[in-house]
Amino acid sequence: MNVKALVQPFVKRIRQSKDGKKQKKYLETQYSKKIAMLKGTAEKERCFIIGNGPSLIVSDLEKLKHEDCFACNRIYGLYERTEWRPKVYCSQDRKVLEQIIPDLPYVVDNAQITFLPYLFRDLFPAVVDKEKVKLFYKPYVSVYSSDGTFPEGIMPFSEDVSWGIYDGLSVTFNMMQIAAYMGYKEIYLLGIDHNYAINGNIVDASKSYAEGIKPIDMSTQFQPELTLCENAFREARRFAEKKGILIRNATRGGKLEVFERIDLDGVLNYG
Repeated sequence: MNVKALVQPFVKRIRQSKDGKKQKKYLETQYSKKIAMLKGTAEKERCFIIGNGPSLIVSDLEKLKHEDCFACNRIYGLYERTEWRPKVYCSQDRKVLEQIIPDLPYVVDNAQITFLPYLFRDLFPAVVDKEKVKLFYKPYVSVYSSDGTFPEGIMPFSEDVSWGIYDGLSVTFNMMQIAAYMGYKEIYLLGIDHNYAINGNIVDASKSYAEGIKPIDMSTQFQPELTLCENAFREARRFAEKKGILIRNATRGGKLEVFERIDLDGVLNYG
């Protein structure tokens, strides 16, 4: 019998019990209330979610200077080359945060809103109490079913990010949930290559990020679970279709085919 199938139900119950207590405490804090105030506040119809993939180019960011954009992780490595700045900045992975802690004050100063994980707040005391910073909760959800597999629909899409934001094994999934909560009706993806160069079972970071973005050290992390990410993205697509939200992929190349492709210049009416 599959070992995961044997242990998964017990692990799930233990994790859910611990998670429930932590989340109850979180919901009593100011952090949940601060996020609730963002519901439906989008002033524009559309937004752009920017990844760090190698297809991303600075000239595209220049075109988005007057658009509402979400961005993540080490995107700030490009700030010296463009006037563009994201409206919303996000980071969710502990090992990523550990690498960018010294830069977080600069990150927060260059975004209107910054989303960081509540459970990792001890990592970044210098910014945790800044008004721009919104601490979100990541509810525990097992990515495996009782038989040890990871089927469709196992990763929910949060309708209330003041209650929690589901992981989806991708910060892009995180940003989609926030964008939908804020009320954007059109969401365009850019620089989401959904593809990593692998060298000896380790991500070759030198080939997996846009030029100018300092790579995240992936040697201490698990190899990206792209199949699980796609499951989460399909859940985002289902949610969007149900709610009348348009999600399109304007990435130049890459391997993400869950969302319909669209040309960025066409979206922006550049010809």
